[in-house]
Amino acid sequence: MTIPIETLIKVPIIYDFDTDKECKTILYSSNETGKLQLYLSATDMSTPPKMITNSEESILGGYLSPDGNYIVYPLDKGGNEISDLYAISPEGGKSKKITPQAYRTMGITWHPNSKELSRSIITSQGSGIETINVETGETFILANKIPILFDIHYSHDGNWLACTAIKSFINTEVLIVNREDPTERIEYSLTDQSKEGIVSWSPNDKKLAFGSEAPGKALIVIQEFQGDEQIILQLEDEEEVPISGGSAAWHPNNDLVYYPVSKHSRTIIHAHPINGDKGLALPFPEGTVIKPCLSNNGKRMLALHSSMISPPGIYLHELGTENVTPVTPREFGFDLSFLQKPSSIWYDTFDGRKIHGWYTPAKSDKISYPAIVHPHGGPWAQTFDNWVFGLFDQVLSQSGFGMLSPNYRGSTGYGTEFQKLDIGDAGGGDLEDIDYAAAWLRKQPKIDPNKIAITGASYGGYMTLIALTKKPDTFVAGAARVPVVDWLKMYKLADPFFQQFQISLFEGKPRKEKKQLYIDRSPITHVANIKAPVMISAGKSDSRCPIEPIEDFIEKLKEMDHTYEFILLEESGHISSFFDWEESIPIFTRTVEFFKNYLV
Repeated sequence: MTIPIETLIKVPIIYDFDTDKECKTILYSSNETGKLQLYLSATDMSTPPKMITNSEESILGGYLSPDGNYIVYPLDKGGNEISDLYAISPEGGKSKKITPQAYRTMGITWHPNSKELSRSIITSQGSGIETINVETGETFILANKIPILFDIHYSHDGNWLACTAIKSFINTEVLIVNREDPTERIEYSLTDQSKEGIVSWSPNDKKLAFGSEAPGKALIVIQEFQGDEQIILQLEDEEEVPISGGSAAWHPNNDLVYYPVSKHSRTIIHAHPINGDKGLALPFPEGTVIKPCLSNNGKRMLALHSSMISPPGIYLHELGTENVTPVTPREFGFDLSFLQKPSSIWYDTFDGRKIHGWYTPAKSDKISYPAIVHPHGGPWAQTFDNWVFGLFDQVLSQSGFGMLSPNYRGSTGYGTEFQKLDIGDAGGGDLEDIDYAAAWLRKQPKIDPNKIAITGASYGGYMTLIALTKKPDTFVAGAARVPVVDWLKMYKLADPFFQQFQISLFEGKPRKEKKQLYIDRSPITHVANIKAPVMISAGKSDSRCPIEPIEDFIEKLKEMDHTYEFILLEESGHISSFFDWEESIPIFTRTVEFFKNYLV
């Protein structure tokens, strides 16, 4: 049986979740009605989940106040990621805007008193911390002219804010800010050029747990707060901490932390004593398990799980037992066994390194079938064995295409050295890795070697277009979603956060010799070389990959009379369209039709 595109797209995504202190109530974002909204549910599943919001905009996540009386969530316009904060009762009803101005919001944290919260913000002038009193409506800037803060967490006594501060995208540190005197700050960094961050406080506020890449791969550091004692929790070879896995959860005894551990793009949750003894894996299902949340009594844990053949679900684990139970609905309208199971594969690339990836065979009875290379976004990310990464592969696999999603150089999860290989070389060695991915496909017995295409979104969209323009004979077609096409123009249009991203990637601002590198590594520079038909989709409200350079690229294709398709989403940004059925179903459908036109 082949699963229809619309059926796959309408499998509900759980994007994020929060929970109360005892892990008995969960607040999660899901698109089960077609657009991401907030739902409140009891973990004993005694009643159906209650839909809390009903907005015309997607809501990526929400935050329960410590006393359970408020829910706060960020809301943007058209997916532009410039958000106001809104408060709503857990009972539902009308929400109230509690911020005077919308900003790019990088992190939100409740004060333990449940009356105020703080968020890290980015403005056109810089970055800072804004604090809002939910009861009085008072809003003020707690700190400004500070490094960009990626996430923030109040200490349990409410006296300190622990933040991840971005000096550059390859150099971050832990920054602790005094709530009453924000000029008093404490910094933790293992080396001048390492990445530290994603912080959590021990229950007694005497220690911090955070990730660090200084040891050569991402590991958890236990740091004495306002002291010198420091312990690095060691893992086995090829294991490390996934950056996107959420912060560590502390046991109430202050002597144990729980955190995700990644190996070859699958994760498990480890229980790791802070004395450095080897951690033990908890019995969650195979795939990707992230964001462990522990009850105050240390007896219950919630975590978000999915795999490429198992849609997202929040699972409850009773500590000390083998019991792991889904606490969100698991009805999908089709038998999961009809999905194509991916294989973990490795291939050699141009410089002798081995590249890991996921290969999903086509659902096809043909002697041979076409295949597509699917590079992930980021670039400092990875294709995990999870539903969100695997959904597009499943859609195309069910449509008759073999899919290879490689974790090319620059990907996280394979050591710090590998992750930094694309620094100063975007569209260089990583492009070669993509070219060699196509070569691997051509050697597979079921693949038609003359029908290899490429697709990707964001940086994966960039890889798609740079491959079509700089390796014009490798792929016979390409589909790029929200891509980078012109690094120089993108820099001029970007806010400080995404300017810093480019400065980190290119090792400098677009001046003098760096300017030429920005130009040379832009697909628009080489558009005259393109041979393959190309499809591009983009959102008009995209604040990461702005629409203007993409429209320039389309104009050049028109002038060349080149074969292309262009989908412009008038009220969409960089992320929201991936989870909005009204937008994603037509895009996925047209992408499948596009590839069938040129590969079948």
